[in-house]
Amino acid sequence: MKDTQHSCPDNGEPRSQSASCPSLKKIPERLVKSTERVRDLGEVFTPVAIVQDMLNLLPTNVWHPHPAQTFLEPACGDGNFLVAILARKLEAVVDALALVSDHRQIGVGRTLALESLASTYGVDISPDNVIGGTPGHEIGARERLLQVFSDWYAECLDEKLQSDNPILLSAEWIVERNIQVGNMLPFGVDGKPSGRAHIPLVEYSWNPEIAEVSVSITTFGAVMENAEIEVGDAPSLFGATPSKHLWTGSVFELYQVQTQSVTSMRGRTGGQRAS
Repeated sequence: MKDTQHSCPDNGEPRSQSASCPSLKKIPERLVKSTERVRDLGEVFTPVAIVQDMLNLLPTNVWHPHPAQTFLEPACGDGNFLVAILARKLEAVVDALALVSDHRQIGVGRTLALESLASTYGVDISPDNVIGGTPGHEIGARERLLQVFSDWYAECLDEKLQSDNPILLSAEWIVERNIQVGNMLPFGVDGKPSGRAHIPLVEYSWNPEIAEVSVSITTFGAVMENAEIEVGDAPSLFGATPSKHLWTGSVFELYQVQTQSVTSMRGRTGGQRAS
């Protein structure tokens, strides 16, 4: 189903048309939260410096903002890799906007920023790491990604996102579906199947020229079935089995798409746009 598109008015011009923006806010890192979590979960976080060194090994074209390359972190912790990946994706958006005419920069920038966020996926077994909000785990991966997104948006598009802004609401919608609590190992500690095959994966197709996005859904199990389908040297995240199309419409309405019945599905089609 394709909805009538409603555009939001442009608010000013990007603050800078240079190839970089001011540094994103650095969130303090912890390598170990507690000895108990190391013992029970094997949880040790990768230092930010090592994360950056590893990402530096990738070819520069993986950061091209459209179509964006997909990253899936199967043990994301509280997001050290995810925030670094998103930051690099957003830096590439600034480079891309330098090639876009002034009157189109805001509209294209909004869509490319959301595409950068939506092409970043993570799963972790600990709700504390993903969601946060508990003593000792105040900031989870979802919130960290939203902070990077919001800071970049304010610095590079010169617009502070208020809580009711449809772009921020759509960004929240994305991280709630892309960054999930789950066990990506095939079996749990009790030896029983972990259920990872049922983890839902939302797939996006973006059109920055008209600020439009299509949303489909598959499962990790379907992805695993398609793992033999290779693109270059790596398996395709979204393989030959077709995803189930849910919705197509304006990026400003993405947050209204309902996926509750779909994200709990076992192969059923669902998800209708909220009225």
